[in-house]
Amino acid sequence: MSPTTVVEGLSSSLDDGVLRITFDRPEARNSITREMTVPLTRILTDAQADERVRCIVFGGAGGVFSAGGDVAGFRRALAEPVAGRQAEFRARLDAAADMVEALLRIDRPVVAALRGPVAGAGLGFVLAADLVIADETAKLIFAHRAIGLTPDGGVTWLLPRVVGWRVAKRLTLTAATVGASEALRLGLVDRIVAGGDFDGEVTAAARALAGAPRDAVARTKRLLDAAMTAAPDAQLGRERDAIVESVATADFEEGVSAFLDKRQPRFPSAR
Repeated sequence: MSPTTVVEGLSSSLDDGVLRITFDRPEARNSITREMTVPLTRILTDAQADERVRCIVFGGAGGVFSAGGDVAGFRRALAEPVAGRQAEFRARLDAAADMVEALLRIDRPVVAALRGPVAGAGLGFVLAADLVIADETAKLIFAHRAIGLTPDGGVTWLLPRVVGWRVAKRLTLTAATVGASEALRLGLVDRIVAGGDFDGEVTAAARALAGAPRDAVARTKRLLDAAMTAAPDAQLGRERDAIVESVATADFEEGVSAFLDKRQPRFPSAR
């Protein structure tokens, strides 16, 4: 992965272990076109394979996170026969599914820097994040119903896991708009930061996560993902295996030594 990558509608840059991925179509409220899904999938796949990447931060340019799918681009589909329209959206959603699966395979910490509105498929990036830092302008808009569609972008899989089954139904079936304070209450965001401090707080959080022991973080994410459907005995076995793997690492040795020496650890995997 090059230090800085720019494709139409997207930019990414890697600095000191933190990969920043920015939706960059402010003139279109950072909506995600079909043409953006393939390069974004590639960026995510490359990030997972790149040991230099220790944390990923998603954000949006121009004070908007992402309006989700490019609804303006949907207009062309209205002129097509129904069968052609369905074929186009099947291909569009298959490409989007590859993108979401690449996101869910990331075993490094993922941060969503949420300024302004996020809607549609853009919600998937917020819901999939391990940490969501928002400012007071943040709004999560569950608007698929408003244009006669069902949720996509992994929203129906992720949302019940974040807020619970009944709240997920309420938000989607009523086409709800959730402001920053309610989002904090529901657990859709983890922290609200005043606008002037926002960039600094996001950077500090990302750097702290980038300094964590990489393999322990990856194993923890895999454990928590598996726990959503695992039986207790199977999950306890996974926990045992993860600990057995972890105690063989230099990160474990450094962590224990630093704890006993009463100093901050410097994990080898984070250097």
